[in-house]
Amino acid sequence: MNKIPFHIISGFLGSGKTTFLKRIIEDYSEKFKLGIIQNEFAPSNIDGVELKNSGKDFQLIEINKGSVFCVCLLGNFTRSLEKFIDEHHPDVLIIEASGLSDTTSVAEVVSTGSLSEKIYLATNWCIVDALNFKKAGLMRQRLSHQIRMADKVLINKTDLVENVNEITDEIRKMNPFAEISTTTFCDTDFNPGDAAISKFYPELRNPLARPEVNSMVIKSGKKISKDALIHFLNEWAPQAYRIKGFANLKDGTTLAVQCVFEKIELSLVENNFHLTELVSLSDKFTLKQWNQSFRELVQ
Repeated sequence: MNKIPFHIISGFLGSGKTTFLKRIIEDYSEKFKLGIIQNEFAPSNIDGVELKNSGKDFQLIEINKGSVFCVCLLGNFTRSLEKFIDEHHPDVLIIEASGLSDTTSVAEVVSTGSLSEKIYLATNWCIVDALNFKKAGLMRQRLSHQIRMADKVLINKTDLVENVNEITDEIRKMNPFAEISTTTFCDTDFNPGDAAISKFYPELRNPLARPEVNSMVIKSGKKISKDALIHFLNEWAPQAYRIKGFANLKDGTTLAVQCVFEKIELSLVENNFHLTELVSLSDKFTLKQWNQSFRELVQ
């Protein structure tokens, strides 16, 4: 059985995540079996009630009272999601993550253990509230991390501001390789499969038909030299559909990384306070092989 594409929708409180999810359900619930995961810190989930009242056909699992990406809840989340998959057999899984979530952690969850045999990380979306982008306050660092690890950034509520270009430029500095779109009411296209794979297999008419793939993540506090990083990417990028993320170098700088097969792009970024985080999608190698190669270079 082919693995199920797993999509993350993140963003700060009130950015439009539920609006985006409602659009996806409206457009695709009659074409695919959608599995929706909603995660909020609050004990009750008003957004979940709103989705249920849409009248559309989809399966919903709600995880409240904390972030699914907190260590204390990861075990319960893994077991609940496996049970959900076995019971409903969805074609696509989409999680609306809490506004406080560390979205990189979900890649670690789906790339290890029994879940890795059933799902893979397809895309990571971040919804940005254009009106309140500069008002995140103490949560700005978490929002910045969600932006920097996203494949696609959606700048929403652009009808309410005049400085869209300024916001776009700031996001581009955080994540040079993200696909950035501007919108109102989250009106944008969504690929239920995975464009990173399907564009290499144009003969596949079914957007959910694909080779077996593994999503995997490297998270490390150790710094690497630029030469060692390039050597590492030259070895693994030709075997991957994509490799993306950020690497902290021994000279104190940070590079944004994006690889599509042999094409390797590196871009210097400023003000990085996070670990080295690299996410890969491949059917040619395993997480164990990838991790071991990286550890040998940073020793």
